[in-house]
Amino acid sequence: MSEATLKLRMPVRDPEAGWVRLGLDHQLFLSLSGSPPIQRAVEQVEGGSGHLQMAEKRRQLAASLRVSESVSPYLHKVLEAVKQLLRLERPVELYVTPSPVANAFCMELPDRNGLLVVVTSGAVELFNRGELLFLIGHELGHGILGHHRLPGSALLDPADAQLRLSWDITLELLRWMRASEISADRFGLVCCQDPSLATRVFLKLASGLSGGYLGGGEDFDDQMEDWTRHRIAGEGLDQTHPLLPIRVRCAHAFAESDYFSQLFGEVEGARGASMEGADRVCHEQLALMDADPTHIERLDHSEEVMGFLAMAGYLLAASDDQIGAVEYHWYTELVGNDLAERARAIANEHGYEDYCREMFRLGHGIAEDLDRRECLRLVQEIGVIAAVDGHIHPAEVQSLRMIGDALRLPSHLVDVAVKDLGTGNDRRLSMRD
Repeated sequence: MSEATLKLRMPVRDPEAGWVRLGLDHQLFLSLSGSPPIQRAVEQVEGGSGHLQMAEKRRQLAASLRVSESVSPYLHKVLEAVKQLLRLERPVELYVTPSPVANAFCMELPDRNGLLVVVTSGAVELFNRGELLFLIGHELGHGILGHHRLPGSALLDPADAQLRLSWDITLELLRWMRASEISADRFGLVCCQDPSLATRVFLKLASGLSGGYLGGGEDFDDQMEDWTRHRIAGEGLDQTHPLLPIRVRCAHAFAESDYFSQLFGEVEGARGASMEGADRVCHEQLALMDADPTHIERLDHSEEVMGFLAMAGYLLAASDDQIGAVEYHWYTELVGNDLAERARAIANEHGYEDYCREMFRLGHGIAEDLDRRECLRLVQEIGVIAAVDGHIHPAEVQSLRMIGDALRLPSHLVDVAVKDLGTGNDRRLSMRD
């Protein structure tokens, strides 16, 4: 849709947050908000939130352009249109910050009575008026729904290591963050009123291309289908945003709902899809980033060997100082939750040297009963954890060599296993549903 043909309709009633919001977003938000570890972490972040909000506003005032009618009539009109369409009476300050990357974010103003939206110059240059309506509506949707009360980025990477969340809560938080983006997209749709405009936003975000290079994106779904076919188990679990083709499908589901049509005065039942149905489509789409199309076969060895593999796997996952969600998923699937938790407890209770000493003790005992070929296979079986994220970190190579040393394997044999993992020769990394 071109700038000239964009005709906006005013909603005949307020876009009600309780209706617009995705059910999964609301459900996970309540669950996480009631979690004691989350509450402790939020308290730490919010303890200085007023200071941080004021610091952010000062930063924008010093380094960005605050939009007003005289400074940028075009963007001021876009913002005023969004506020009218969302019937938002709270003050909103819009800033444009210099950056070639198309991005935006929303936060509360220091007095907590209004919202501050920052849009990069790259986004302003890339998107036309209708697409900017979607983008700014999306950001204000986050503010209207109070998503800032669970500051996801700060919770995922806390300044205090003691407040680091357990993996089950971390994965739940990531699920909520993805669901919250769908809710915000719906507010963007109320503003742009055409899912094809939302699709164009996602196409531009995916490619960085301007509109003159892009079509309608009818085949964008094919990219999603290919990803689903080729993904490895657990891939997507660590993403804070849904994949863009998922957002396209969810946007269309909301735009085809009865609620959306009634919001603009259309006849009830004209579109024939309930909001429950729209939510169900979105939940199914988001589940593609939660569920595993690839089955990870649990390793099956003696209790002693499994104990060693659990310790080796945890060392491997933690060797680059950051255990990724996909790595951790493979790790727990390979050795089981009980052994994984036991290894983590040992790591938390003892220092690095004591942990390695215990792993070597177990490995030496195993090496007395198994031949080299069997020991090498153990390295290969647990070593897949290092390769699932598509890159074997040098620290992971070192950990694999330590695991091989524990099993009394010559270094050249371990290097063969590392090379095979690095070239994707492990069959488990290419398993499909």
